[in-house]
Amino acid sequence: MVIPFFRKGSDESAAKTGDKKASVQADPHTSTLDFSGGDQRALAIAAGKIQVDELSDADHPAVEEAAILFANGSDEAAAVVLQSAIESNGASNETLWIMLFDLCRLTGRRELFEQHGVAYATQFSRSPPVWSELGAAAPQSKKPRGDATPSVGLTGTLNEQAGAQFDQISKIALKAGKLKIDLGRLRGADEAGCEKLVALLQSLRQARVKVRFANARNMLPMIEGHVQAGHREGRAIWLMMLELLQALEEQDRFEEIALDYAITFEESPPSYEAPAAVATATTTSGADATSPLSSGGLELVPMESEIQNYAFEGELSSAQSEPIRKLAKFGSDRSTVEIDASRLQRMDFVSAGNLFNVLVQFQAGGKLCVIRGLNGMVAALLRVMGVHQVAQMELRKG
Repeated sequence: MVIPFFRKGSDESAAKTGDKKASVQADPHTSTLDFSGGDQRALAIAAGKIQVDELSDADHPAVEEAAILFANGSDEAAAVVLQSAIESNGASNETLWIMLFDLCRLTGRRELFEQHGVAYATQFSRSPPVWSELGAAAPQSKKPRGDATPSVGLTGTLNEQAGAQFDQISKIALKAGKLKIDLGRLRGADEAGCEKLVALLQSLRQARVKVRFANARNMLPMIEGHVQAGHREGRAIWLMMLELLQALEEQDRFEEIALDYAITFEESPPSYEAPAAVATATTTSGADATSPLSSGGLELVPMESEIQNYAFEGELSSAQSEPIRKLAKFGSDRSTVEIDASRLQRMDFVSAGNLFNVLVQFQAGGKLCVIRGLNGMVAALLRVMGVHQVAQMELRKG
């Protein structure tokens, strides 16, 4: 049933005419496949965007055939196809070699890998790839994962009506134990708003929640004109000013304002704290606990989590559709989506088709999508499915 889609019949005629593009355009099957639940609109969206590349190593018929066999679980047959192609007329085709080496890694055949390495060195007059495991043992060496810092952005005017928004922020922060507040889109602030924000920060510190600011310098001009030594008014603005200088790591100016604060209000100012190292994670839980809220002039906007990688691992089949669905949700509010495929061993047609649908939707939304660390066998399948037309694909190194 897959033969019409992969054009095994039409490739021969296309090769005779030297026009592979014509064979692709004439094939009616590429826009009617059902990927078991994939969004059919994605294929329609992609129709006007996909362009056919010039012939390359990846266009060798054996690349496509071996990728199909491997996706179906026929490892031995895929190895025979690749080896036969190299021995006949594909010895100079590096894609075939990459696939063969990775197939040996995936199946744990080190001795055969070394044999092919000798032939590779003879063919290309350079060192062959070095053996490394890509099979079942590989995921065990991965690092533990953690949750990234949830992030919210403030936009509009920070005023006394910000209470409801800060209640929401507090819930997010207390649940995660950390929070980043982005001030880059804030357009104004008054004393009452500063008082609300300072109170939030103080309560979160008491609860041992780590809070830090992004784009703190954007807010600084909104309030610094109200800080005048000797004028006992706007106490919350003074404290907010110190918070921003702390976030900007401007210790000298912080100490200067803190001294003026002590003289003006006759009380001890907050102390400057040296910035702590920020820990990052390999995957994210995102900021999906947030939702857009507005009250008065302030709006709380969900922001992207700091880490944009989404990881695939093991084998993806039609019975495991959850990773693709989670990817769609993960990338919904991001402008750049990076997928770590370094621990992905195999993918079948249904999963590859559903991935294609999701990536097409991302592309239609103006998102940049990158898949990194692919092994040669999975990369060949994704290319056959057209994924390279809607996302950047990068092979694993080594």
